[in-house]
Amino acid sequence: MLATPRWFAGLQGDDPESVGTLFGKKFAQLHGAGFGLPVANGSVAIEIGLKALGVKPGDEVVVPPYTFISTATSVLMVGAIPVFADIDPASYCLDPQEVARHITPHTRAVIPVHLGGQMSDMPALRELAARRNIVLLEDCAQAIDSAMLGKKAGTWGHAGTFSFQSNKTITSGEGGLVMTDDPKVAERVVALRAFGRFRSGAGVRSSDLTCQDLSSNYRLSEFQSAVLLGQLERFAGQDRIRQAHAAMLTRELNQVQGLHHVRKEFPDLKHGYYYYMLRYDPDAFGGLDPDGLCAALNAEGIPFVPGDRKPLYRHPVFEVERLAEHFGPKILERYRESMDPARLACPEAEAACRCTILLRHQVLLGSEKDMKDIVEAVHKVQEHIDEMR
Repeated sequence: MLATPRWFAGLQGDDPESVGTLFGKKFAQLHGAGFGLPVANGSVAIEIGLKALGVKPGDEVVVPPYTFISTATSVLMVGAIPVFADIDPASYCLDPQEVARHITPHTRAVIPVHLGGQMSDMPALRELAARRNIVLLEDCAQAIDSAMLGKKAGTWGHAGTFSFQSNKTITSGEGGLVMTDDPKVAERVVALRAFGRFRSGAGVRSSDLTCQDLSSNYRLSEFQSAVLLGQLERFAGQDRIRQAHAAMLTRELNQVQGLHHVRKEFPDLKHGYYYYMLRYDPDAFGGLDPDGLCAALNAEGIPFVPGDRKPLYRHPVFEVERLAEHFGPKILERYRESMDPARLACPEAEAACRCTILLRHQVLLGSEKDMKDIVEAVHKVQEHIDEMR
């Protein structure tokens, strides 16, 4: 790649001979999808995905409150209203019953997040979406190659989005991708990642790239695509190691009183293990909060970090007053209603913030001895918890 003068994937980022196009095809093949369309990062992938699926300003989009912030801020960036529905405590993913409770005549889309590599309950969410005539955009940023019932993440909904930011299991520092089986959605994604340039439409010649929709430049560079191709070649081997070590940790750590792996079983489930998440009973660990428990484990050389410290809706960016200039009066009033504490209540997400710690996927690539050291450290901390109070 460094020897070639080609650094640009074309005006729409889809030149047939480009490295980006090759990576997109291989990534889509890994997941059994028709189209894999690289973009600049995972956050704009969600924005482009929402626009490509027809989400308009003022539409409501149901999102989880326990995830990375761009799942919800990307909704704001397209002028739509994020509506927070609670999570299933077994999986930390959207609870389909809670999603149903939040659907209104203004709901246009739902964004299930496959948190840490754990698949959401996609059969239930897909049935709900079909029945209520809303679209599903899967946020698969943390779920590369996750699967259930023989279908991989990003292929259950109308489209799926991925991230290749530096912490992901496949990375080029930054980068993202939109995946879909729908040719019309794919055409819109290709156009929207490149200034809204379309090659087809009323009065448009096939060779003419006419800017029809307002958008910006969200193309991925050829250099990043080349890095991703290299990462993709190593993914299967690394994944086997993560899967084996995660299984080993689960067997051992689920025997620790007051501690269990956050994982909800579905038929033929493959967890992506971006995170290895643990939920603990504070009473079994001396009342320590996640920061305190992680500090104790860090002192033993184990790099646990706390899960989310607060639900997304507690971030200042979602305060109604801060968005007064972003929305018109009517839409702002509906947003205010969606943020009303009576409607917003997400007790499971609030509880998860008080009792969750995790290991990042890089730790699972260690040795078998490293996994034994993790188990030993957890036992040691619990046995000596009274000394730390």
